[in-house]
Amino acid sequence: MDKIFYGYLLVSDMDGTLLNDSGKLSDKNRKAIEYFINKGGNFTLATGRTIASAGRFLEEIEVTLPVILYNGTKIYDYKNEKVIYEEFIEEDRKDIITLIKNNYPTLGIEVYSEESIYIYSSCKYTDRFSKLGYDVIYDLPKEVWDKKWTKALIVGEENEIDFLEEKLDNIYGNIIRSGAKYLEIVPNNISKGKAIEKLVDIYNINFKKLITVGDNMNDIEMIKLADYGFCVESGAERTIKSTKFIAPSNENNAIEYIINWIENNLIRNKKENLNSFLERNMTYV
Repeated sequence: MDKIFYGYLLVSDMDGTLLNDSGKLSDKNRKAIEYFINKGGNFTLATGRTIASAGRFLEEIEVTLPVILYNGTKIYDYKNEKVIYEEFIEEDRKDIITLIKNNYPTLGIEVYSEESIYIYSSCKYTDRFSKLGYDVIYDLPKEVWDKKWTKALIVGEENEIDFLEEKLDNIYGNIIRSGAKYLEIVPNNISKGKAIEKLVDIYNINFKKLITVGDNMNDIEMIKLADYGFCVESGAERTIKSTKFIAPSNENNAIEYIINWIENNLIRNKKENLNSFLERNMTYV
């Protein structure tokens, strides 16, 4: 079989990119990923999700490399059930959530620690877990403060999150806007982009053959990292404005489009250019 995608790595965000608005994987995207991998390509995910949450989809799609979780805080090898890389929120930054709870009581606050989810402050958006079948602890016991935290997530109305983002930016370290209603506190110097750099280094991937795709502000760094970084047309305005390549919306099989684009623009064009060069420079004896 012709391994036309050999050496290429496609890294995709999940929600709002790979998955449609109902959180489902389309058959066209699934078949395109299967085709890409069968033809030699590497495919993996970069998401804000947990091990369990992202892992549910790996029954539907194959990944050939470890998955980036928690917006870059953890890299996990599902095949070998092994953490490849992990960082934690600095101890002196944990108190941010108490400040937020006291000053913005309408916002929900979630703490992610040791693959458990703790609800420090409830709102209508923190109730989403009850519909998804996840084990969630609606409390933040004292002993959890002494554990290592992977991230904290602030949820609320878009205008509230806009205001809080502006207040926290450049004051409390690494704050990531992962959606209209989501603001995440993650370890300093952590992002999806930096995690991809680690993955590329570990697996000796050629940066010139890296393709990334996302939809939201937390994807901007990884999109800019790649020579061929895409934002779906349904993505956040800030992300679209900072992106050179635009793919169809997450409702219109963005991953299938990108894989076709790679084949038509990076593979076939390269072969055609090479053949044209050889024809122009061929000498006959």
